[in-house]
Amino acid sequence: MLFGDNIRARCVEKDGRLYVGVTTAMQLVKQLLGEEPDSYGPAALSKIHCAEGSGCHAVCLDWLAHAHGLLPEFVPPAWPSDVHPDEARWHNVMANALTGFQAFCEEYAVVPIGIEQEAFSAAYGLVGHVDLYCELTWMKKRRRAVIDLKFCASLMESHKIQLRCYSKLDGIKDAQIGLLYQSNRNIGDWKLKQVDLTTGLDDVAAVANAARLFSWAEQKGR
Repeated sequence: MLFGDNIRARCVEKDGRLYVGVTTAMQLVKQLLGEEPDSYGPAALSKIHCAEGSGCHAVCLDWLAHAHGLLPEFVPPAWPSDVHPDEARWHNVMANALTGFQAFCEEYAVVPIGIEQEAFSAAYGLVGHVDLYCELTWMKKRRRAVIDLKFCASLMESHKIQLRCYSKLDGIKDAQIGLLYQSNRNIGDWKLKQVDLTTGLDDVAAVANAARLFSWAEQKGR
């Protein structure tokens, strides 16, 4: 469904209840925060940006799944020539993303628990696909972490809010730390931003309220 002028809602029905996607609710929250959308520029450039971001996620998470026996084979995402005009750049971006992610996994001894795992929260009415729920070594101790991958030049406040929402989903709630994995797709540099999962409950409540608006609109047949 289309909500407002440019927000497309993702809703999932489970056990007779409607759940709204975290990323859907976050679109409204981002507008209220006055943030720019994650995809920039005119439609053609936005399609390229989205394609590269999706490709970076796929190449990293598919490699990790294969490395731990969760995927039978690893095939890097093919160049989407219909939306991306530069094949050489595509392969370079994928290589940069994977090299950095492999270094991160090795340095922190990452062992996946769930990859792009669908999870729900009855309390907040939210559903999300968490990029990575894993065990890793953090401050010399093995910990459970919820991680969101961002292949962008800079992080936004909404990225932290989104990660906090993921940490409240059933099956993810025992995460001890939250991390934003930020990688510059142009050069492959990466860094981690820790997000305190014990604070910002008002932020999570705001996202849940946004989700309720989408749910209400869906039921009204918008």
